[in-house]
Amino acid sequence: MEKKKMSGKKKAVIILAVVLGICVLFVGIAYAVLHHYHSKSNYVKDDQVQTIDEDQLSDEDKNDVSNSMTEEEQKQAEEEAQKAQAEIVIPNGSDVYNILLIGSDRRDTSWYGNSDVMMLVSINKNTEKIYVTSFMRDSYALVEGYGAHKLNFAYAIGGGPKLVETIEKNYRISIDNYAAGDFSSTATIIDMVGGVDITVNDGEAELINKNTIGDHETLPGAGTYHLNGNQAVAYGRIRYVGNADYERTERQRRVVEQIFNKAKNLSISELNDLANEILPLITHNISEGDTLSLLTSLPTIMGYDMELGRIPYDGMFSSKGEMLVPDWEATITKLHNTIYAES
Repeated sequence: MEKKKMSGKKKAVIILAVVLGICVLFVGIAYAVLHHYHSKSNYVKDDQVQTIDEDQLSDEDKNDVSNSMTEEEQKQAEEEAQKAQAEIVIPNGSDVYNILLIGSDRRDTSWYGNSDVMMLVSINKNTEKIYVTSFMRDSYALVEGYGAHKLNFAYAIGGGPKLVETIEKNYRISIDNYAAGDFSSTATIIDMVGGVDITVNDGEAELINKNTIGDHETLPGAGTYHLNGNQAVAYGRIRYVGNADYERTERQRRVVEQIFNKAKNLSISELNDLANEILPLITHNISEGDTLSLLTSLPTIMGYDMELGRIPYDGMFSSKGEMLVPDWEATITKLHNTIYAES
């Protein structure tokens, strides 16, 4: 019996159905993988983050301005900050993705800890560059509902969302997401990428030896060394060698730059191991949709050059005791021209 030939139209429908089925299968697999990784992390919506009662903080952790500034200086600083917030418009940076990386130091889990590391990572598609801007913890800031404090007070009182809100309002920028971890998670990341090579002076070597937790090789003095995670964290926390917190943030940026460059060379299996190890240690507000967008852009982003900076900028602030008060107009203008370049 002769078989009937399948019509071209019917054949096309079957081929289309097979192609669609394969596409659905791949999308399903991709979503399952994405969901697997995202569910491992500590994803917290902003409205689920609770504010700590200020009375729970020690006087040292409150970081208010009363010990650093006279009443007249406080009034002037507040007026200048409010003026900048009222007059300077937040740029429309649709081609710039901003994520705030936070490293906290806390003695127990009853609070969020002081954010000793605050790095704004700005990925600019137009310039094809990544700008990493460190905010010094002693920077003056107006924290909504609490008045003037050092910038790191915002994280201590309200976690990532409060710190993001504070930086956005004071520096007139838009921050898309944040990711936060403590110093133990930072050490784990560094170990997973194979450590970092850092050049240190005698004073830095001494403090690394003194403050490194766990087993480590003793550094005999100045030189270039391959540091493990705990050593690199101790290096990034050094404050009383050189130019205080200015050099401290510079050390932190050096470590981050090395982590980024090392991560570029990891294999797929190594990246998988890294993700499985560190994701449970990271608290963030990056949705699954945003995570997918970042992952699809990652191969391109990894090819971007990185530029490092610090706020307050040199020559654009005044020191009031322990408080660093920015020249708001000059600082915000320079920050905008940097991270929103060509946007």
